[in-house]
Amino acid sequence: TISSIPASLSWIKHRSKPLYWCYCEGRPPSAGKREIIMEKQAIRQLLLRAERARKALLQPYFVSLGITLGQGHAKILNNLLDKDHITQRELADICHMDTAAISRSIDKLEEAGFLVREREPGCRRSFFICLTEKGVRQAKKVRQGFDYVDTWLTEGLSAEELTAFCGLLEKVCRTMEEHRLPAPDTPESPPSAGGHTHSPLP
Repeated sequence: TISSIPASLSWIKHRSKPLYWCYCEGRPPSAGKREIIMEKQAIRQLLLRAERARKALLQPYFVSLGITLGQGHAKILNNLLDKDHITQRELADICHMDTAAISRSIDKLEEAGFLVREREPGCRRSFFICLTEKGVRQAKKVRQGFDYVDTWLTEGLSAEELTAFCGLLEKVCRTMEEHRLPAPDTPESPPSAGGHTHSPLP
């Protein structure tokens, strides 16, 4: 029953009716299939919880630096600290940002004096993105914040656990990157464990 779910998954109890009734055409599957469905939901919720916790740690630190979290400014500075004099396209790939978003962020950072665009020799349309001295100082402060959070993120994990965890996350990322959600009015339902058809997720 839903009351037997561990406290760590108490978020499931907030639903008006058992999760498996919501997603399995109104009929409860076997216990094994029920657990698989709940575990899939738990993965999504735990990833969201981890991201919220990470942002909660970084937000006040970045605010003190005058950086707005969520616009890509911090990761742009952090990545340019490792390697600058790169094209906007290269920087977008490193930061996992689309072209429009990174262009806006670069404009803001350039206005703040943290970076400059230098014309690529022999190419009138291409520019290199480079940190200014002010940008290097700011990027080092950003890196310090990320380093603290990275340390806390892996606290309590053994080397073996960390390796296994990274391997699993890599698999999840590859799978997510290979798929696209169908249009909202598409009649098809996503595949489920054990052959049941789930209704679309909220």
